[in-house]
Amino acid sequence: NPTNYVVMDLTEGIDVYRGKKEVTTKLKVSYGEISSSLSEAVDELEISPRVSIKLSEIYAWTIDFFKIQKGDAFKVYYENKYIDDEYIGIGRILASEFIHKNQNFYAFYHEENENFGEHFDEKGRTLRKSFLKAPLDFYRISSRYSTNRKHPVTGRWKGHFGTDYAAPKGTPIMTTANGTIVAASYTKNNGNFVKVKHTGIYTTQYLHMSKIKPGIRKGVYVKQGETIGYVGSTGLATGPHVCYRFWKNGKQVDPYQQDLPPGDPIKEENEADYMIVKDSLMQILLSKEE
Repeated sequence: NPTNYVVMDLTEGIDVYRGKKEVTTKLKVSYGEISSSLSEAVDELEISPRVSIKLSEIYAWTIDFFKIQKGDAFKVYYENKYIDDEYIGIGRILASEFIHKNQNFYAFYHEENENFGEHFDEKGRTLRKSFLKAPLDFYRISSRYSTNRKHPVTGRWKGHFGTDYAAPKGTPIMTTANGTIVAASYTKNNGNFVKVKHTGIYTTQYLHMSKIKPGIRKGVYVKQGETIGYVGSTGLATGPHVCYRFWKNGKQVDPYQQDLPPGDPIKEENEADYMIVKDSLMQILLSKEE
């Protein structure tokens, strides 16, 4: 950690204490246009690749980044962090605009009194839904939910009641929503797996992990986006991927066909404060200066 250090004072015996370096924050606006992908557009700007990762997280519920096209564009207002004038990485994305298919998608960072900060749109609606679109940051859908599919290992035709996301072995697998773990175990077909109950309505399951993250066990409460295991090919699998299964009212369904509930909007008592913050950030995004 570049911000922390340890001092050992041997003058009179041994005295050890921790220190923390001062971090300086500088604000920056960057503008990019898509020619092939968001990550390549960010690379062309010669700014931190974390910008593309954070933008994909912010807009995960509103933009399908596999369908962005040439001519799409983005503008982002964010923090750069420095120690002794040496760049150490980005901080928060305070505001962003993403233009996709001639539509403008805005995101503004705001912290409510008792909650951690998150991003809301220009009307104070959260950009976060109660479920992530996928349990991985970067992935390729190798097999979708289907009522009749030829199994790649057994060769039998049967229903595939999950969505397979191919990714390199060891890629972190995230729980897609807050919930309590009801199973974290191994079976012959599922391999290493974790099952999470989210509400009285929804349950998710994550199969074929190379390993389950230490501390993840039955009864543990996990938050949306928390790592619960790592991509592998244990059980009945041909290559590294995670099979993501989704239950609604006890029945397995296709998560991409569900009208999932949104996250909570700005609280009524915080609306006025949010609109003031949003308006000032909007002016920065609308400014022609970069």
